Amino acid sequence: MIKFLLEKFRQAPGPMKQPRLIVADLAEEALDLLTVYLKKEQAGGGSDRHVETAYPASPSPAKSGSDATTEKSGADPDRPGSELELDPRLMVAIEATGNRRKQEFKVLAILWDAMERNKTPMSAKAISQHGVEMGLSIRHENVRKVIRMRLDKYVDVHAEGVGSGTVYRYRISSEGIKYFMTGYFK
Repeated sequence: MIKFLLEKFRQAPGPMKQPRLIVADLAEEALDLLTVYLKKEQAGGGSDRHVETAYPASPSPAKSGSDATTEKSGADPDRPGSELELDPRLMVAIEATGNRRKQEFKVLAILWDAMERNKTPMSAKAISQHGVEMGLSIRHENVRKVIRMRLDKYVDVHAEGVGSGTVYRYRISSEGIKYFMTGYFK
């Protein structure tokens, strides 16, 4: 019920759309955290295993540590999350200093790779999963925020009504391709 109300708040017409989106995202994050802690409390309070399973699709930061930045070839079975053969230009951009920490770079790199593979527009969760396959981990919540806050002119957003909610699917725009290639491919 609360998620439905948050979705209605996001879609309400009128001024100050950007602040409403931010407030709704923050409220959704708070709701998710509350859910995690309530599950932990119901499990007896002492067990951390319920907290770990609250977000099964999000990789842990330890998996994308310094080991992930040492290999420079395409798919490497020793590197967690590098299950795809990547474009050599993209590999160089991924290995460039600082790019792995930039969420803007991660989203654009994932969307550019998806476009190169002729994938249909992807949901935030699909983008996050494709990023894990590429060796670039980013949570789906952060994908949405980065696109709304910084990449709105570089990413095409397609809203799709599903049941009582809306699923947003994202694809890199032609402006985004130009921006990504000139900014990150050297």
